[in-house]
Amino acid sequence: MANMTESFANVQKALSKLPTHLQDRVVVGATRAAAQVVADEAKQNVPVDTGLLKKSIGVAQAKKSDTKLGHVKFYAVAKSKIRGTSQIDVGGQKGKLKYKIHAWYAHMVEFGTSKMAAIPFMRPAFENSGEKSVSAFQEYALKRVDKEITKLKK
Repeated sequence: MANMTESFANVQKALSKLPTHLQDRVVVGATRAAAQVVADEAKQNVPVDTGLLKKSIGVAQAKKSDTKLGHVKFYAVAKSKIRGTSQIDVGGQKGKLKYKIHAWYAHMVEFGTSKMAAIPFMRPAFENSGEKSVSAFQEYALKRVDKEITKLKK
C-alpha cells in the first residue's frame, strides 16, 4: 500500500505544477481512464447472445447534481441506449437509417430473475480491476501533466 501512496504523491506533485483549471481537466480524464478499465473488464465477463449488452457497456460521467463540490464521478455502466446509423438500400433507393437500441435487461443478467440464475459481470469486473484501474489513473495523469506542461511552455 505504501507504493500506491507514493505513486499518488507523485501524481499530486506533478499536478501541482499546473494551473487549477488544468488540474481539474487532468483529474477528470484520469478518472475516466480508471473507469474505462472496469468497463473493459466487464465486457470480457459479460455473456454474449446477441452482443447488444456487451456493446452497451461503457463509461458515463455522473451529473454535477449527484457529485459533491470539487469531486468527479464516473460509472462503468451498461448504457440504456445504443445509437447508430446504417446505410440501407430498399428497391434501389439508398438512404440512412437512424436507430436506438435499448439494452434494458442488463440488471437481469447481473442479478438474475425468478426464472434465470444470475450471471454477474459488473461486480466481478469492479472487484478484479482495482489495481489496474489505479494504475490507469496514475499513468494517464502523469502523461497528461507532461503534455500540458509542454503546451504551457510554447
